[in-house]
Amino acid sequence: MIEKLPSATEQQVNYVRIDEDKCNGCVLCMKVCPTKAIRVRDNHKAVIVGVCIDCGECVKVCPRGAVEPIINLTSDFEEAPYKVVSPSTAIYAQFGPDVMPNDVLLALKKMGFDYVHDQSYTSEMFNVAIELYVKENHEHGHSPWPLISPVCPVVVRLIRYRYPSLLKHLPPLATPREIVAREAKKRLSQKHGCSQDVIKVIHVTPCAAKMICIREPFFLERSYLDAAVGISSIHEEIIRNLKDLEEDTVLHHSGGIGLGWGMSGGEIAGLHMNCLAVSGLSETIKYLEQIEMGLLTDIEYVEFRMCTEGCIGGPLTVVDKYRAKHRLQTLVRLFGAERRVKYEYVKNLYDKGWFLAEREVEGFPSERSARDIKAEIRRRNQIEKILEHLPRKECGLCGSPDCETFAEDVVDGRSSLDKCVFLDAKGKEKGLQ
Repeated sequence: MIEKLPSATEQQVNYVRIDEDKCNGCVLCMKVCPTKAIRVRDNHKAVIVGVCIDCGECVKVCPRGAVEPIINLTSDFEEAPYKVVSPSTAIYAQFGPDVMPNDVLLALKKMGFDYVHDQSYTSEMFNVAIELYVKENHEHGHSPWPLISPVCPVVVRLIRYRYPSLLKHLPPLATPREIVAREAKKRLSQKHGCSQDVIKVIHVTPCAAKMICIREPFFLERSYLDAAVGISSIHEEIIRNLKDLEEDTVLHHSGGIGLGWGMSGGEIAGLHMNCLAVSGLSETIKYLEQIEMGLLTDIEYVEFRMCTEGCIGGPLTVVDKYRAKHRLQTLVRLFGAERRVKYEYVKNLYDKGWFLAEREVEGFPSERSARDIKAEIRRRNQIEKILEHLPRKECGLCGSPDCETFAEDVVDGRSSLDKCVFLDAKGKEKGLQ
């Protein structure tokens, strides 16, 4: 289901929707949400009331398919004068052993795109840029250790919301997907003598979270991408196009390092430094908390991916993530575990600021930050008073994900004590209401 996308000016927008006709009010999505953004009121329907980071966990756990990603369709840009497609490396893991990356790119071109760009090659360039930034950081101390990969938009959004003190750990570098889109618009506008606005760049993505990068870019004033299309929505058409490929143009240029970016550990495989790769929601949160506590300072760079096993575990993929991982590992061996980009060429671009972001990433404004210290202390005391009388069963029957969040909802006027099925009249008589 495709829904009208939120405008770029709206704050805290999200790119999943809950279909009320399918939702039966179970609490699975509410319980799994890392930012506690979902509520289920009166055992009826789930609603998104807080900051959604578009992790897709709710999409994965919903047994009725009621939580749906909001994404573009390729038909949205049929009338564009020039169309460019840039797929996530995860797409190469979605086909059989006889399908090479260049075959996939040629099949995409047959879908009506004027130009196809191989993002995996730009990913190898990004690896060199990260090494150069780490070297500078050792010399000048731009950022604290460890540095955190800026590539996964869900991780960046989680940091903005839940760990804003870690924003300074993000290198101020544009991501490969944005670099591809930026350069495509620049070069094609010069080639055709037209405005960059008429060149539409579509990213083929394993998750709806890439819509964040388009509507709410973290490091840029404005995203160079125009749309994000799910791998699952075009998978069958690519398969049809693969059957009769005749063109022999070489579109894929990376080595195995660039191809490995689709799986956890793929980004750091191209780095010559002390690194760590972490994937999955719970593991990501655990390690972010360790960094927040001042741990892991011996690590130079951490690659976080919100989806288990990396982008191949995204909700908009087709192939099982473990089969996809095996496919990418095979491609890495086949194309060689070395970068194909020239170091001096990339260094020259880096020195010219080719990789630099346009602005810093800021944390989310919150209700807590808007209250003064005295008001926050009074609020916290009220919450603790209510928690003393709650059963701490964390059942979710009240419509909040856990007892502490329920107490917060009561104090903030978003719920009432009678929603707790375990709180008896005696508890109410003790001044809780």
